[in-house]
Amino acid sequence: MLATSTPAFAQESPPPGGLFDLVGARAMGTSAGTAGTGGSEAIFVNPGAIGLRTGYVAETLGVNERRGATTTSRYLGAIVVDGVSAPVAASFAFFTSLEGEAKGNLYYLAFAGPLSERLRLGVQGRYLKLGGPEPIDAITADAGLSWEVSSVVTVGVAGFNLIPTNHPLVLPQAMGAGLAVGSDTSIRVLADWRGYFLPEGQTASRYAAGVEGLLGGMLALRAGWMHDELLKTSWWSAGAGLISGDGFALDAGYKQSIDASNAREMSLSFRYYPPQ
Repeated sequence: MLATSTPAFAQESPPPGGLFDLVGARAMGTSAGTAGTGGSEAIFVNPGAIGLRTGYVAETLGVNERRGATTTSRYLGAIVVDGVSAPVAASFAFFTSLEGEAKGNLYYLAFAGPLSERLRLGVQGRYLKLGGPEPIDAITADAGLSWEVSSVVTVGVAGFNLIPTNHPLVLPQAMGAGLAVGSDTSIRVLADWRGYFLPEGQTASRYAAGVEGLLGGMLALRAGWMHDELLKTSWWSAGAGLISGDGFALDAGYKQSIDASNAREMSLSFRYYPPQ
């Protein structure tokens, strides 16, 4: 799942991302989301934004990664968020890996609540049980802060895999920071950085920027770009969403390597959020 562990793909295209690229459709479409993606998708980018501006949410998500004609990873799962029953929002997610080297299950449990009127803290535990050449049976944790500086500026910081595991190539410790400017009900511009701390003192970074706009309160359009030191390529991305007035939403995301057109990833989610 990391560049150093998948040399068979290194000559023609970026190696598979696997767990590194497991993300929701909205964040995939913009390539960035540490500060600008709340609700159910926050479990991937910033636990501090779980439940932000949402009530109850139930979402199903599928993510498919390909290198040429080979499906290198496929994940299918569900996310549930309760952001109204208590001052602290809670989320649970389950994903199963159906294709690729590492097949098995992933479990997420997170809580997020306000430290002040505009600052939220979130913590998340993850349990991964995956087979393959390097079997994984590990528990780790993530944490994040989401700070609404103003009505149009949000800053996010997050840390991932904070509990060390015996799988530093697959589950390296990482941190991220992001900035979002604008409104999620009109137009928002996002910028992201995530750094990975790899074995033997190596590091790798991902830099991303994206934009999303909501037209007529129903159609969301997204685009983004990422420079990826981890998989040694750059990506362009795009996405779209349809939102109904009765609480249903359908989102799709797509990204493709700029250097190798056969390296691509797609995601599709269906979300229900009961009107408040």
